[in-house]
Amino acid sequence: MPIMKLNFSRSTSMNMKLKSRPSLIALALIALTTSACTLPQSKERIKSEVVPAVPVSTASLPTIVQPYPRIESTLACIKETGVLNGKTFVVGSFADSTGKINAVAAGATGNFMPQGGSSSYVTDAIRKAGARVVSTYFGQPMRQVQSHYAVNGIFNSLDFGAPLDVDLRVAGVGPVIGRGFAQLTLSIQLDLADTRINRQISMVQRPVRYQHYGIGMGRDFNGTLVTGSAVSRGQERLQFEALNGPIALGIADVIMKEFPVAAEECRSQISDLLDTAT
Repeated sequence: MPIMKLNFSRSTSMNMKLKSRPSLIALALIALTTSACTLPQSKERIKSEVVPAVPVSTASLPTIVQPYPRIESTLACIKETGVLNGKTFVVGSFADSTGKINAVAAGATGNFMPQGGSSSYVTDAIRKAGARVVSTYFGQPMRQVQSHYAVNGIFNSLDFGAPLDVDLRVAGVGPVIGRGFAQLTLSIQLDLADTRINRQISMVQRPVRYQHYGIGMGRDFNGTLVTGSAVSRGQERLQFEALNGPIALGIADVIMKEFPVAAEECRSQISDLLDTAT
């Protein structure tokens, strides 16, 4: 029936001028009838083309990790003192001056440090300490905001070392042990927003540790050479373990240096971390 409709419409269009008005009305009725006949088929075709629902993955959801409860508690303590009430901070991008590139580890090519995005940790720490934050990471605000302080962060250095590497085998069998680290240094600067005069600075160091241990084998068993090793490895996450806590620690440090009242009330919670951080 749809084919007849197309052919009929073409023929009638060619002779439109020869038809009378009643014939045109009849033609319209025939077109409506033929189109109505095609509706059930089109619905069936649409139903047949619907893709069945794909099952949702049953993978576990991301875990909320808070590895630095003392720093979180210190930020909450600073907020309770009220020293940042009515204060506004301007936060820009977090600079990476290490120059270190990772082109070896599978799935981890590119820079070791995040390129600017670590300013989100700065924003989070300042807000938890009780101040307002103007973020300029995505550009300057459309309207001028009166700000008191500006906070900048820099990844200063990233050094790697492997102080222990043991492969000791007797009669082809023995332990395999190794330890290494990545030493990160970052700085947090607190400046006056209008003049950029530096008020406070905090230098924080954070080692990220790596270790592996296991057993290696290389022996002949009745004329068959058997070689290999079984190793268990453990490594802290460089871009999370070394950023989240240390950046928040640096923010707490510069705030307490600028506001002695906050230092008197809250510094004791993280004094051991600050004494070894600078």
